Amino acid sequence: MESNEFIIAISSNQEPLRQIEAVKNVLQQIFPQAVFSDFVSTKAIGNHYITPFYNGAALIVTALSLESLTTLLKHIEHQAGRTPEMKAIGIVPIDLDIIVHNGSIVHRDYARFSFVKNAVDTLWHKK
Repeated sequence: MESNEFIIAISSNQEPLRQIEAVKNVLQQIFPQAVFSDFVSTKAIGNHYITPFYNGAALIVTALSLESLTTLLKHIEHQAGRTPEMKAIGIVPIDLDIIVHNGSIVHRDYARFSFVKNAVDTLWHKK
C-alpha cells in the first residue's frame, strides 16, 4: 500500500484552544502517528476577521489520496461547525488546509503567511 505524506495547516478563531484540541484529538484517532507543531496566536488578517487566530500544523502519513484527504478534512471542518455563512462574517471554528503533499507545496498560504510557513517548516524539516 502506497503512503502519502501531508502537512496540514490548522487554524481557529472561535474558541480556538478548545477547537484546536478537539481537532488534534480527531486527527490522532484517525492518524495515530500524527505529529503537531506548536500553535501560536496571530492577529486577524482581513477586514471581516476581528478575533485573533490560533495557528499550527500537523504532519500525517496515510494511504489516502490528496482528494480523499481533502474530503475528509472538509467533513471534519463541517463537524466542528464551520459553514460558509460563518466564514463570511469572520468566524472560523476550524480551518484545515493541506499545504504540503509528498514534499510539494500545494497551497498558496505557505508563501502568503509567515505563521503558516513557520509551522509547516518545523514539521517538514524534522524528517
